[in-house]
Amino acid sequence: MTDRTPEPEPLGPAIAHRDAAEQAAANADYNSAVRERFRAVVRGLEQGGVVELRRSRTADETAAAAAEQLPDEAVGLTASAVVFDEVVYGGKQASDYDYALIAKVDRFSPNAPPPADVVADTATDREPGGRRRRFDPPDFLKSPKLWTVVAIIAVLLLVLLVLPRSCSVPEPATPPDKSQHDNSGNPRSGYPSDGDDKSSDREDQDTLFDHVPAAVKYGGLQLLVAAVLLALWRARRRGALVPPELPVEAPATELTNAHARLYRRSRDREHVASVLRTSTLRRLLPRLGLTLDSPGDQIVKAVAAQTGHTPDHVSFVLYGSVDDDERLIAIADGLDSIEGEIRAR
Repeated sequence: MTDRTPEPEPLGPAIAHRDAAEQAAANADYNSAVRERFRAVVRGLEQGGVVELRRSRTADETAAAAAEQLPDEAVGLTASAVVFDEVVYGGKQASDYDYALIAKVDRFSPNAPPPADVVADTATDREPGGRRRRFDPPDFLKSPKLWTVVAIIAVLLLVLLVLPRSCSVPEPATPPDKSQHDNSGNPRSGYPSDGDDKSSDREDQDTLFDHVPAAVKYGGLQLLVAAVLLALWRARRRGALVPPELPVEAPATELTNAHARLYRRSRDREHVASVLRTSTLRRLLPRLGLTLDSPGDQIVKAVAAQTGHTPDHVSFVLYGSVDDDERLIAIADGLDSIEGEIRAR
């Protein structure tokens, strides 16, 4: 899956955003109301020709551009842009006061002319002054995974090339041979000078890497290739996180079903029956004028009198042992039946 920047949300006519804002405000959804009303202001300014139609402009930039054309509205437009940024991007909970502030500035959306086609040229194409922006590199060059692999390869090459040379053992200096010099200290004819001795010593020096067997060198090259392949493989596996689409809708019974699966896996039937009985009695006993601390015989008689079931059946449902899954299902059905009959009275 490739990482792509989501397409910007399309903007409709100013009157459409205004209607959406008023509907959201009527439902006390002031976050949506503030967002849609400010969009109505922006679209009204664009459709009226006050500001240039450009999608990449921020709220502050739009307010500043409109303030240059409408100096009398500068304060209100700036305040509206601040409220919009705080609500949409800052996580602030909007209030009716915030919505009223933007609605007071909105004098442009009611009578705005029909919208024109969206201008293809955006702020990402040109800089102020008409200069072209720098070349935008392809997406694969922006990927951090690519540069991670390049860095790993560079480090391995550096280790293989520099480390052996740094581990070479320097040769000790050879003392000069006095027989090669005359009494005045000059070299005799036919013998090399000191400079020639040093150059020949440097040529004779070798490094630790020169003594490494060919098989070890070949194995190191194989390890380098394996490390590169491993880096490519893991970089492919560990891609960027994919954010979930919000809001996430979860079934209302998800928690109940999860508890049921855990209880079934644990096979603790007594605990499950106790949970069902306690929750049922907590809902029904106030209707019977009893509490959970009341004697069991008194609770059985009161329930039997209200439902018409025999005391033995009520006693089994409320206090009987749970030996297998069938008895647990029978107890659950009995509790549901008793609660339904008492609530129906």
